[in-house]
Amino acid sequence: MRPGWNPTRRNKHVGTKAHGHGDDNRMVVPEAWGEYFLEQLGSHVLVKRQINGREMLFFVQPTRPGHFYPCSIDDICKVLAGCPDEVMAAFDFIVLRQPTRKQGILQPVWGRAAYRYEIRKQRGAAVIIEAQMSDSYIWSKSTNPEQARELKRLRQDGHQIEVTRRGVQVTRTAQSSRNTILYRTLLHEIGHHLDMNRSTYEEWAAKTQATKEDYAHRFAAELYARLEQQAVVPFAPILDEIAMAQDGLDLAWFHSRDSVTTS
Repeated sequence: MRPGWNPTRRNKHVGTKAHGHGDDNRMVVPEAWGEYFLEQLGSHVLVKRQINGREMLFFVQPTRPGHFYPCSIDDICKVLAGCPDEVMAAFDFIVLRQPTRKQGILQPVWGRAAYRYEIRKQRGAAVIIEAQMSDSYIWSKSTNPEQARELKRLRQDGHQIEVTRRGVQVTRTAQSSRNTILYRTLLHEIGHHLDMNRSTYEEWAAKTQATKEDYAHRFAAELYARLEQQAVVPFAPILDEIAMAQDGLDLAWFHSRDSVTTS
């Protein structure tokens, strides 16, 4: 072996996914039909609400400084109260979750549909809403058609979209984030649950991710239009500090500096 020669430098896969880099910290969202995903929320509050005669469980994790849930439990209950029975029967509980710092960097999302979820010995299908920040983030200028459609939806939600030298800058506020979470993400994730419930295992497994996303986007848009026609949405934020305290909730978890407080 010649002096100074390092054979690892000849392997173009060193330090890449193909060489196993990152296998120990990859974040995988559990798929349907598998084992129950056990969520370790740590400190959290359990809140129970009656919606159209059905008890709905909310598991709420405290937020870190700078983070907040863009909509309150009462906001969510008001939207769900206007939904058809099939919508309410599509899932079992709702989790308001503070993502870890690592997840916030590597895999930031508005929400998730967890098809098999376990917490506090409760098992079932969950809609997960994740805490957000009022800030700006950058998208690449090279967007595919689905990303371009999502930017359009974000603009309709009230986010400021601006093309800069670095890329496409998305600036979110408390109000625009509330529009995205309450009027789109919540309904979108329920759409995923309905899509799975209406499918056999074989049908669900055969669907591509793009097909599933198209269904959920379409379902959310159609359900919102129906709720809007019924004058259920939109509505002002419901932030009752006294009622929250009685449930063990902190107003600060649902309140950003640019939020408007009503009670």
